[in-house]
This record gives sequence, structure tokens and C-alpha cells, in this order.
Amino acid sequence: MNFKKYYEKIMASKSKFIVIIGFIGIFLIALSTFSSKKKDEKEKATLCNKNGFTNMDEYVSKLENKVNSIVSQIDGVGQSKVIITLENGIENVYANSQKKATNTNENFSGKTLKRDDIQTDVVLVDSGTGAGKQGLIITQKEPKIRGVMVLCEGGDNVKTVANVVDAVSKCLNIGTNRLSVVKGAITKNK
Repeated sequence: MNFKKYYEKIMASKSKFIVIIGFIGIFLIALSTFSSKKKDEKEKATLCNKNGFTNMDEYVSKLENKVNSIVSQIDGVGQSKVIITLENGIENVYANSQKKATNTNENFSGKTLKRDDIQTDVVLVDSGTGAGKQGLIITQKEPKIRGVMVLCEGGDNVKTVANVVDAVSKCLNIGTNRLSVVKGAITKNK
């Protein structure tokens, strides 16, 4: 195969403009494929944020700040810092559709047996971003809290610790066995 000969034949013929336009078209198609992949990734990230998905670090940070704002107002606490650990991430609950089919069979003795078969499928909807179909989220379950530590200046006072434990356990709906309150000096981040 001698590409130089083919090139010279194409350039000498009247169809060279068609061939050049064809190559430009192929180049533009390839270029749009690469740019559309990046656009799809950005659109998916935007879609996730619209559906309520969140970065877990951001979720924990906001939760810690809310709890810390409550704890810091308890008499005797002083400066405080709250650290929360999670057992799992956010869980999506998807809409399901069910199809029920009843199968009837007759056995050797002439007895009729009925069996119900249920098929469950996730409901899919168009994402609207050109990314295809996605499961329809009907709700999200918050992560389960594994444990909470409260570091505070008043952590050596029994009454203050009891008040903090009571407030945090009720605020987060967790058992007191998942909660620790300790005395400590709080340094502010610069």
C-alpha cells in the first residue's frame, strides 16, 4: 500500500473537496465526542446535587456545627468541639413497579396448584441531561451515626456532662452509649 499514490490520485481528482470535507467532518465528530463526555460528567454532578446528594464530609461538618451550636449554649460547657462518625452513607430509596402473574399447574393427582410470581423493577426516568435513564429516587435515608465525641472546657463537671449527654442524645436520637463527653482545652483554627 502506497499512501502517497492514493494521496496524489485524490488531490488530482475533482472529488478532493468531498474527501477533505469528509476528513473535517470526522475530525469534528471525534472532537465533539471528547467534549460531550466532559459535559455529561458536569451535568451528572449537577443532577446529583439537585437530587439532594451531598458530599459526606460536608454532611458531617454541617451536622457537627449544628450540634456544637447547641452544646456551646449549655451552662458550664465553655468552648466546645463536636466530632461525629457515621456508620454508613446516605441511602437512596427508589420507586419500584411490580408485576404480578399467577401460574396455574395441574399435578399428577389432578390437583390444581396456583403460584403467584411477583417481579419488581426500579422505575427509570430520563435524566434530562442526555446521560440516559436513572432510577427515580423517592426519598433518601440519612446515615446512621456511629458515635459522637464532645470535647469541652466543662467536661470535668458531672452536671455539665449529664446535660450535654442528655441534649446530644435527644438531638441526634442516639443512645448514650454512642456518646462521650470529655474535658479539653479548645484551640481555635487560624
